[in-house]
Amino acid sequence: MCILIHHPANVAFDDELLNDFYAHNPDGFGAMYVDNNGNIVVTKTLGKPAEINALYRDTLKGRECIIHYRMKTHGDIDLDNCHPYKITDDVWMAHNGILSMGNPIDPAKSDTWHFIEYILKPAVTANPDIILNLDYQAYLEKMIGGSNKFAFLHSSGEIVVLNYDAGVEHQGAWLSNTYAWSAHKHGHGSKYGRYGSMYEDDYPYYGGYGSLTTHKSSKATKSGAVLAPVKHSSRMLGWDEFDPEGAAYGDYDDAYDSYNVKPKKMNMTKIVKAAHNCYRRGMHQLVDWVVAAPEKAEYLLIESFGEKEEGEMNTLVNADPESAAEWIWDLFDGGNMDKDLAA
Repeated sequence: MCILIHHPANVAFDDELLNDFYAHNPDGFGAMYVDNNGNIVVTKTLGKPAEINALYRDTLKGRECIIHYRMKTHGDIDLDNCHPYKITDDVWMAHNGILSMGNPIDPAKSDTWHFIEYILKPAVTANPDIILNLDYQAYLEKMIGGSNKFAFLHSSGEIVVLNYDAGVEHQGAWLSNTYAWSAHKHGHGSKYGRYGSMYEDDYPYYGGYGSLTTHKSSKATKSGAVLAPVKHSSRMLGWDEFDPEGAAYGDYDDAYDSYNVKPKKMNMTKIVKAAHNCYRRGMHQLVDWVVAAPEKAEYLLIESFGEKEEGEMNTLVNADPESAAEWIWDLFDGGNMDKDLAA
């Protein structure tokens, strides 16, 4: 699934943390920043930790930049599929998550490449500054869902992070998740807490295809300054509806319909074993399992976390399987699942 990092200029990671990032995400490293001449500088490598750590110390430490460690989900393991990706000469981006569109046109390319080629590039080529537009940022957040995070670097030096509030802050930097590094060893524990819920008031849930509730969204930075997060509400727009000059969003439907029937009693041991087998193969396998067996995934989540409202886990599993997989991943990765069940 990868880890995406917004690294301010005053941050300095040690080798132990860098090695931890690599151990979980060994399929490519990339970084980008704007130099003193206003040029976007991008570096990528498939190298081992010693090379990456030296690159960090010599080039990135003490500099505001975007860093990405890749764990393959779609596409080949090569430099072309390493993040960041070029959209235009003025805009580059990196991504953490699994996009539901996948990579249907070219299996050798990643899901990120497909999203850029067929969705972002037409819009950003016509107007490179559109990525700085708050309404366009809201539109993209709605399109990709809460489990995906994008980081854009504009030639002006501004950095835009989508779904910022879905990540965590560590040592002064922003990290896109807690499952693709040993977060529990650094005091973060499970991403949502052992019995936490994305439905708490300070973190309302919104799925990749459901409607969006009012929420805090992207943060933009320039020269280390962090702008206040923006609150907005929206619904899914077609390209013909998007208004880059103002809010084009109207009323939206409630995405949290109640489900009065809980899943039937299932064999918890068999479900945990199936989920754990996918967990051992990687996040992409776990997402595939949630999509293929939504009732089992829902049952596992209800038994592990409970549900504050009727149908909450049903909505999560069906509207945003990537986030549901992250919840299940945290159960195993954070040591909150009975290992005897998965033996």
